This record gives sequence, C-alpha cells and structure tokens, in this order.
Amino acid sequence: MHAWLKAHGRAKQVDTDEAYLELANFLVELFVSDQYGIDSQMDLVLKLTMYMEDCIADGGAWREFIRWHKEKYGRYLPFYELSDDTYFPDEINVEDVAFLLWAYDNPVEDFIVDPLHPGLQDLARVVYGLLERFFEKLPIADADALGKEWVMPREQMEKERRPLPIARPGDKLSADAQRVLEASGGDPLLFLDSYAAGEEFFTNTLGWRLVEDDLDSKTKENTTYVLYANPKGLLVAPSVAPFFAHPRNPTYDPAYARDLGWAVFHAKGLCPFDLLKYAMEHNLLPDVVFPNTTHEETLRENWDFVARWFLGEYYEGD
Repeated sequence: MHAWLKAHGRAKQVDTDEAYLELANFLVELFVSDQYGIDSQMDLVLKLTMYMEDCIADGGAWREFIRWHKEKYGRYLPFYELSDDTYFPDEINVEDVAFLLWAYDNPVEDFIVDPLHPGLQDLARVVYGLLERFFEKLPIADADALGKEWVMPREQMEKERRPLPIARPGDKLSADAQRVLEASGGDPLLFLDSYAAGEEFFTNTLGWRLVEDDLDSKTKENTTYVLYANPKGLLVAPSVAPFFAHPRNPTYDPAYARDLGWAVFHAKGLCPFDLLKYAMEHNLLPDVVFPNTTHEETLRENWDFVARWFLGEYYEGD
C-alpha cells in the first residue's frame, strides 16, 4: 500500500485501492525476479496496475498520454501499427501493454529494448490476457484519486522541437564556428578521426587552452569528434563520429553504427540535441536501429519520441 500511494502522489488511502492492490500482488508473481532487481520490477507492476485503473476510470495519466501522442505524432502510440478496427482508445489494448513493458521493463540502464521484439510481444499478449480477466471486476476510481503524470511528465510532453539553427548569409557567427566552417569548406560538420587530431585542431586552429585530462590511453585511442558549427555557436561531440554517414567523415563505420548508434537517442549528454536533429534531418544516421531488430525503420520513424522519452532535460534543453 505504501508503494501504491507513493506512486499516486498521495498519502490518503481511498476505497478502491485494496481492489487494485489485489491485481498488483497477482502480477508480482509473474514479474518480480532477483535476476533483474525487485525495485524495477515492482515499478513495472505498479505501472501496469495504474494503467488498468486509468482505463477503467477512462481518465488519468494514461488517457492524457495517448491523446497527447495522437495529437503530436498522429497515432495513439509509438512503434505499433494501429487501426480503428483493432485499437480502442477507451479500453485496454495489447499494444498498450507492449508499450508499458518496453518503457518500464528495461533492467539494464545502458541498453534499449526493441519494442517489436517477438519475446516482448509474446509477453504482452500473456499480460493482456491476465489484465482482461480483471477488467470487468475492478471498481471505478474517482478522478482525483488517479496517479498524476506517471507515464510521462507533462512538461516533457509540452516541449516543442525547435527549428534547426541554420547559418544564413550575413549572420554573425562565433569565431570558433567561423573557423570550423573555414576548415570544412563551408560544411557545418567537421569530423576529427582521433584524439590527437582533436588536440591539434582545438589548440592550433581554435586557439583553445587544453587542460590536462585523466583519460586513459585506450579511451584516447578510440576517441573521435564531430564538430557542429551553427548560429548558436560550436557544438563538440566526442565518440559518436563513427555513426555519421557523411562523405567527409573518415571514421564512419556502418556495422558499429548498427550495433551502438541507438545510444545517441538513449544516453543523456552523449550527442548534443541540435546535432542529433541535424543528423536526422539530413539522413546521416541511416544505420541506426534498435538492438537485434528485424524492423529497420522503427527507431528512425519514432526517433523524436524515443529521444524525448529517454533524454529528458537534454531534449531541447538550454
């Protein structure tokens, strides 16, 4: 009960809570495993139970989320093909369950699950069948008792993707951005293929005074740089250059991009968001996919949502 009330952001128990805790305790038997850690699996169980609570009440954070996604992206959920004949926004759906499993059953923080993975889809169908057994039995909770913003913070949903900063004739650029454009022949992107090349360019071309760092030799050996010159200044992104399919990029590695490129949408601070937008709007990440996927386009077609979901404050951050 303590975990349930905390997830709802309230201290007072209401009449319907006990009934939903019965469902949560039933789901615990299915999900909680020492292999993945009890806390993360308990969170998943609470989210699935709150999903049922919202659907039965036809309100709450889940309804707000799917209506926002429909308005923002043209369909109620990312990733899945939804039709009016098979998806019902006022009921429970197997696609909803699949999304919640994808969103909350990620036991390893430095990994991202393919939302269309067959194993996840099979589990979603099993869980949906269990939830369906409870759907007609559970009471309708009052609107003010439902959890708030448990799917996605409203502030994150309300963020607008800003237009890409583009240098126009006559624009005054920073000295660093201007030097990068000169070095690249006018291309806003410049690629440096090693730590030594970066050290030389930053020191001799940009005139930066570098301080002694604590990177080990192996890290330095594998360091590359993407520099992005734009009207806002100069962005520098270490280590992501091999993902970029650019004719002037000597480090481009399509196999490496396929294996690890998803990290630019997942790891906060790895790739500046303006650079990520530039790459997507110019088709510079064609090999980036969800790990172990057979659905090549899923990540690229839903990249803005995936970045918004995982990057948090780094999505259009200041």
